[in-house]
Amino acid sequence: MSEILEEFVSGFCRTCNGTRTVCCEYERGADGRLRLTDFECDPERCANSAACEIWREAGRRAEG
Repeated sequence: MSEILEEFVSGFCRTCNGTRTVCCEYERGADGRLRLTDFECDPERCANSAACEIWREAGRRAEG
C-alpha cells in the first residue's frame, strides 16, 4: 500500500503577479521514492511554467 503525502509550496507566481501557495500531493511508492500526483495549478496550460519556481520546487521535492 502506498502512502499519500500533502505538502504546500509557496513562491512568486508570474501569472497572478503575486505570492501563491500551491498544494502538492505526492505518493510514496514501494521503493520509497515520491511521485508528484497532484499539483493545485495547471503548468501544462500556464504561459510562465518554464520559469515557475513553485513548479520546480514541487518537482525537486519528488526527486528527493
